[in-house]
Amino acid sequence: MSKLIVQRHKAIWQDAARDYVILVDGKELGRVGNGSEIEIQIKPGTHTVQLKIDWCRSPKITITVATEQAITLDCGPNSTPLLALIYIIFLRKNYLWLRAN
Repeated sequence: MSKLIVQRHKAIWQDAARDYVILVDGKELGRVGNGSEIEIQIKPGTHTVQLKIDWCRSPKITITVATEQAITLDCGPNSTPLLALIYIIFLRKNYLWLRAN
């Protein structure tokens, strides 16, 4: 099996008490808390990964994982606490960022 590692940056205020849901190929495979990391076993191949919190999301990214390979992704909120309402209403599909480390 291969491994997907998701690292979430520590936030002081925004989303600090809430977990981000990790979706791999549209299925919930885990949750990552503020300032923490999670390792998820996945099958080798090409997968789409996305995060969500309530009705807000990150853009989908595509990863390709080889057998016994570990891929690390970093994530966090795109907005500041003052701009969160704008992101929640108008930019909800870009509320979170997700990128390869």
